[in-house]
Amino acid sequence: MLSAAAAALLAAAVPRGVAAAPIPPPPAVGDCTDCIGEVNETLNACPLDAPSCISTLNDDELHFAAPWQFDGDQQAAIEQLLAVACGGEFEPGLIDTFGGISQVDAAAYIAKGVLAVATGGDMPAQPKRQRKSKSDFVPFDGTVVERRTTAGGSEYVRLVLGTAGGAATEVEDPSTVLDCEFLFIANDNIVNVRAASRAPPEGRLGTPGSQLALSFTDGLVVDKNVARRQMERLRTALRWEPAPVITDFDPRFNAEAPVWFERLFDPYNRRNKFEPSGIPYPVEGGR
Repeated sequence: MLSAAAAALLAAAVPRGVAAAPIPPPPAVGDCTDCIGEVNETLNACPLDAPSCISTLNDDELHFAAPWQFDGDQQAAIEQLLAVACGGEFEPGLIDTFGGISQVDAAAYIAKGVLAVATGGDMPAQPKRQRKSKSDFVPFDGTVVERRTTAGGSEYVRLVLGTAGGAATEVEDPSTVLDCEFLFIANDNIVNVRAASRAPPEGRLGTPGSQLALSFTDGLVVDKNVARRQMERLRTALRWEPAPVITDFDPRFNAEAPVWFERLFDPYNRRNKFEPSGIPYPVEGGR
């Protein structure tokens, strides 16, 4: 018999009146392009055509995610991750749109920024982030699939999100079923992260897997990366920080990478032809 918590998660997974789809099978474990699993003390990169996938081993804006940092003991951090990801309580974080910025504030900021660039005026102040209320609390529904120590002494953890704690066999949106991997580096407070949807989101604005987002290079876009949104929500719930990483797609670190409004107002600039390498690091030859 299901527990009350599992029953509630199961009801949320497939609301009444919504057509359900079977949960997609898990990907293969190993060293292939789409495989999951730890190989040679590292996680896999995301394929560049994957719409909903993040990895600390990618170097393109769509798929890159900075490693996470935690304070204190590593084993305690692992237990905290498992507790929160598998349904434990946490303080609600920022609202889900635009990294905690409301859609109205984000639209106003973009409009004022475009006007400032066009007229040579001052850039507007960044809008303030907004936190959710406690009434908005929604627990994670993770299931632990694997936990082990690697040959090099790191700790590998694999979870599945989106299956109502393993109770569901069908879901409203298969793209919300995520295979999530965490590699806690030996003798460090760094966690490498990879997460991927088992099925691609529909991609149309208004569908469950898509929402508006801001891109360094493309401005306002339809974000289909369900994996990124869920992992950022989990990191925020843990109160862990992203590790500082220099990336070649970010105009803050690369003078050759144009910001989206530069493409708009200076379309013939040679910098508009810049394309991120997309090469995973630290080993460019792959895993």
